[in-house]
This record gives sequence, C-alpha cells and structure tokens, in this order.
Amino acid sequence: MNGAWPPSCLRVGEVDMEGDAFRVEKEEGVARCTMDGPNMNALGVEMVTGMLEGLRRVLDDEEVRVIVIRGEGGNFSAGADLSLMGEKMDPALLAETMRAMGRLIRELHEGPRPLIAEVDGWTVGGAFGLAMASDITYATERARFYLSFVRISLVPDFGSAYFLARRVGLARAKEIALTGRVIDAEEALRIGMVNRVLDHGEISGEVMRLAKRLAGRPPDILAHTKRFVNTAFTVDLGTQLDLEAYLQSLNVTTPEHREDVRKFLEKAGGGGG
Repeated sequence: MNGAWPPSCLRVGEVDMEGDAFRVEKEEGVARCTMDGPNMNALGVEMVTGMLEGLRRVLDDEEVRVIVIRGEGGNFSAGADLSLMGEKMDPALLAETMRAMGRLIRELHEGPRPLIAEVDGWTVGGAFGLAMASDITYATERARFYLSFVRISLVPDFGSAYFLARRVGLARAKEIALTGRVIDAEEALRIGMVNRVLDHGEISGEVMRLAKRLAGRPPDILAHTKRFVNTAFTVDLGTQLDLEAYLQSLNVTTPEHREDVRKFLEKAGGGGG
C-alpha cells in the first residue's frame, strides 16, 4: 500500500509540531524532536502519526541543518505498543505503517542533515532501529538497548538489523538479534553501537552543544561528508576517490572555505593553539 499515513480510520486528531506525543523545537538551526508519550514513549498510533508528520515538516524545512531525536521521561522508547499487536493487529495496516516509517527512516539516514540520537533508558524494538539510523549516537549510563523481536516471534524492523550489522559487524549483530539479550551502555560503547556515554543529567546539554556546532558549518559540507561515509560500504575505492576529487575542486572555491582558511592562518600566525 502506498496511501497516506495514517489511514482515515486511525486519524484520532491532528498532531502538530507541538503535539502531545511528539514535539519539535527549533533552535539555531537544530530541530530537537522529542518522543513524549505513554508506556515509555511506545510507538502507538499517536506517536507514529506525530513522528511522521513532525519529521516530514523538519525534513522540508530549509532552516533546519541538524536533527536531534530523543525521548522524554527517562526512556528513548519502548518500541511498538504491544496492546495493539497480536490478534488486534491488521496485517495490511501494519505493512502500510512500516512502509511509511521505512521511507522516513531511509530519508533521515540518507538525507543531507546529520541526525543525532540522544538515548536515555530503554530503547526497544523499532525504536532500536530509529536510534541506530542516526549518524551520531550518544547514550546515558543507564541506557539499555533491547532488540526484542525474537522474543515475540517477529523479525527486526525499522532497519534494525541493517544498521546494527554496519555498526558492530555481522557476527555480533546476529548474536544480538538471535538471542534478544539486553545491551547495556558500557557494552554498547565497547562494541561500537554508540559514540559516547554521558551522565543522564548532562547528555541533553552536550547533545545540543554538538548539534549547534554542526549546524554552524556549511550545509553542503555536512551533506557531502555524510554521503561519503554512508557510501563507503557500497562503492569501490576508485568511485569514491573520483567523487572526492570532483567535489573538493568545487569546495575550495567557496567563500566559506576561504574564510575558514583565513581564520586558521590568522590564528596560527598569532601563536594560537
């Protein structure tokens, strides 16, 4: 199905940029997207609706240069709302939802804007995939990652297996997916699932500082850099080098590059470190 999400039968109310379950705040080129719903920010109807609509507006907003995704209340997200699963779930509706979320996750991952995940507490099921789709992942000391699908006789979704294998390697990803064991913050950092582990009282400030710093860089450079790293596993070395040569020859002519070089030389000449 390629129809618009959500279907009319599930439109329980419009969820805008300041919706109850999913809200977006913009500051200095950063879109701070927060899941704030019941059952540990479970991905229920209101949350998914708000996420699809809110993130679509973010992706269409030319003023946004960096996206942050996070959860309120001490957890990232508990994943699917299990009260809607089992005998209550319409398979056709599920397929439509997953395709809509899949398109969004792909656009977030492959699109030009850096995506930063701020992970506190539990990250379960589909939310695991959303966190792993990010370009940079910061977690708190109390973060717990739970690829739980095998425990409820389902397969990983929202790109979980795809992103996990690229972060930790094929063998380790298979072990995590097949056993459904919980990964704590220390192990997540050690095996490369996350970039940093921070105190839960400090993570939000640190993430926003990073996001604003990135937002201050030229958007084309952020986009090209992200694309280069994303394609490192899908193109041969020759193609990558040719693309680098082409884009670098354009970038050296930009006023942003020339100003950065001028500032660097001025600082170096003045004895700055």
